Amino acid sequence: MSEGTVPQSKPLTRTQWYVLIAAFLGWMFDGLEMGLFPIVGRPALQDLMQSPTGLLPSEAAVGEWYSYLVAAFLLGAAAGGLIFGWLGDRVGRVRTMALSIIIYAGFTGLCYFVEAPWQLAACRFLAAVGMGGEWALGVALIMECWPDRLRPFLAGVIGAAANVGFLTISLIPPMLGKSVEVDSWRWMMIVGAVPGALAFFILAMIPESEKWKEAVKTGASKPLREIFGKRLAKSTLLGIAFASVALIGTWGAVSGFLPVWADQLAGGDLVLTFEAKVRDDAAVPIKRVDVESTKNALVTEDGPGTSKEDPNRPDEKLKYKVARKHNLKEDAKPGKVFEYKIKVTNQGREPGKNVVLTDRFPDDVIPTGLLKQSSDPAADPANEELKKNVTYDPESHELVWTIAKLDNKDPFAKNWIQTVLSIGAIIGCFTGPLLGHWLGRRPAYFLLCASSLVLCGYLFRYVDTYNAWFLIVTGGVGLVTASFYGWLPLYLPELFPTRVRATGQGVSFNSGRILAAVGALTMGQLLLAFDGDYARACAVITLVYLVGMVLIWFAPETKGKPLPE
Repeated sequence: MSEGTVPQSKPLTRTQWYVLIAAFLGWMFDGLEMGLFPIVGRPALQDLMQSPTGLLPSEAAVGEWYSYLVAAFLLGAAAGGLIFGWLGDRVGRVRTMALSIIIYAGFTGLCYFVEAPWQLAACRFLAAVGMGGEWALGVALIMECWPDRLRPFLAGVIGAAANVGFLTISLIPPMLGKSVEVDSWRWMMIVGAVPGALAFFILAMIPESEKWKEAVKTGASKPLREIFGKRLAKSTLLGIAFASVALIGTWGAVSGFLPVWADQLAGGDLVLTFEAKVRDDAAVPIKRVDVESTKNALVTEDGPGTSKEDPNRPDEKLKYKVARKHNLKEDAKPGKVFEYKIKVTNQGREPGKNVVLTDRFPDDVIPTGLLKQSSDPAADPANEELKKNVTYDPESHELVWTIAKLDNKDPFAKNWIQTVLSIGAIIGCFTGPLLGHWLGRRPAYFLLCASSLVLCGYLFRYVDTYNAWFLIVTGGVGLVTASFYGWLPLYLPELFPTRVRATGQGVSFNSGRILAAVGALTMGQLLLAFDGDYARACAVITLVYLVGMVLIWFAPETKGKPLPE
């Protein structure tokens, strides 16, 4: 047995357990970093994008910028995987992994100080550079240190660890009783900086991989050249494809956008949509800022609740928030017809009864048709009963909308969605490699793609109400779509020899992140095309699982084979 060979039957050593603990914590903090932005992204962007007068941006604009954040994260993680994977094969796994953790913790903490969306995206990119490197290095270190017979179990641990972090970050706001809102998102960035302390434990306690040291004794490796060489190019391209399918489905729809969609559906919002027209005889174009202004809007109800500040209680959070939205791309010229929306949000702790909105249309703007009332962008047109609840006086331009009952918003909806996604994902990360062990790598991947396609299609096309069933289906979606992250750590190390394993895995997984970034940007454009309808956009993105169902049959079956040396 060579010096770098791992004993297959002897008791596990303290060093092996230290390696597992360090890698598990590293991946767990990766998951914490990944789960941070589905919770803080929407309120952070609303804060950074609001107008000087305090008007919040449209959902489509927020969704577009959110897709940029997801893309920045994925591109940064891809760059990190390539850079740190190469460094790990050149100078060793341990020191490189510690450096990657310091980088992703430090730049996450810097997000606390940003003042513009592009600054948030830049910090997100740089934090992800470190996070992307940690994944490939940890996988290589574990698989080279532990016996081959435990690889299916270890692959599950690798995938589950990130989802433990994803779960942990989702539970912090409810446990503290403090929801993440427009005015309170920054404190979560400090939480994301805590993992930096793990780097010092790794440097002090973890020895370098003996397999790696043995493999590079013959000379410095040239990992990038080798993985794209004649012998390994097919394995590399297939690894990229398999990771891409999983990552596009996850970050282009499920983990990336489901919490944001849930936040939109979680009650509290009601939208009244009109067709409106600028008078033909208007003297000047109507400015968009005038269309958006809510200075004349007032919400009242039976009992406590208003949309106007009480001068005697300036620090009290208003129960009702009013926003005006439209589809104008520029100031509206005389004769312009456009879609005009009024959104009322109950952000209090109790439902509202006999709720009434009184508002005033901008001068020279005439409502020409009532379209619908709904919290769902794809709702049915307005019915006769609704028309009785809306009155408009053409002389005073006053609008009265009798809403009646308006449920309060669940401030932790996105946290609960992320919680059930994480629980499902933890189970899935053990399910994926076990299926690969029992059925074979190829049949398991095909089954995961098929089940992801069916469950995602059902969720995004047929479930449109935030309730218990929504949470149950979301948990199932989390299970099947995250199973890939247990399957990939099992399969990708089997495609590459030791001397280039960190680079091969890093290129495969993180090139998949590049393509997933394209998927996230596509999601942003779909949101613009579908007027902020997350479900329709996500349904399109998850068709990517069809690609995986075909490509897997071109890959080698590695069940029962040892890691290549």
